[in-house]
Amino acid sequence: MLHLHFGVRGGRTALLRDTQKAPLMVIRPFELPCGTLMVFVVNPTGGVLGGDHAEIRVTVGAGARVLILTQSATRVQPSADGRPATQDIRFQVEAGARLEFHPERTIPFAGSAFRQTLTADLESGAQFGLTETLAAGRVQTGERLAFASYESRVQVSVAGRRVYLDRQRLVPGADTRAPGVWGGRDYHAAGVFVGGEAPAELPAVPGVLASGRSAGGATWVRGVSARGPQLDAALASAREALRAGLWGAAPLRVRR
Repeated sequence: MLHLHFGVRGGRTALLRDTQKAPLMVIRPFELPCGTLMVFVVNPTGGVLGGDHAEIRVTVGAGARVLILTQSATRVQPSADGRPATQDIRFQVEAGARLEFHPERTIPFAGSAFRQTLTADLESGAQFGLTETLAAGRVQTGERLAFASYESRVQVSVAGRRVYLDRQRLVPGADTRAPGVWGGRDYHAAGVFVGGEAPAELPAVPGVLASGRSAGGATWVRGVSARGPQLDAALASAREALRAGLWGAAPLRVRR
């Protein structure tokens, strides 16, 4: 369990309250040169196991600028009894605040099952950014599409009105290689950005990454690649282009 509440104190973003329960914890916040407060979510164990449940709650008060990263990839271990590992993430972002969540890659091991829900409730005038990547398994060792199941549901609402919904349910088989899902490749990316006016030109990398606008006005990002580093580079470039174009935000300078 991890509950975080950010706000503004003395004109700077601060972590006002936090509740942590193993195995989830955060390293102390770091202020970036642009004034954004960055925290790393840490899971010191070897990964998540079938039957594990993680709960993350984050509230960002008016005027705060927050970036949440994970220290390492989410490694979903095999489930001996078939139960999925579950993760429930809920964000609340007040007007004039910005929250970004860019976790490291999720890697489902052979025989694993994982289910995640992410819900972001924004007030009018709030800004939100999310990017995620998923591997087809431990592909460097030849373990591709050997997981039992992967499910994800991401919903973003502004002033109670849903502006973005993305649902995935992957059960390895012929359909996971279909165009629009994996397309014969091993790495998948997805993201959404809310707030600000969309730039005239949205980022794209032919054959790797595309972006567009949802009916609700959110900006989405999608990508696939046979190589993880190629997808990561395209996603990082698109992320900075959208941050600048939508919010006029300075580049993130993160040291790991």
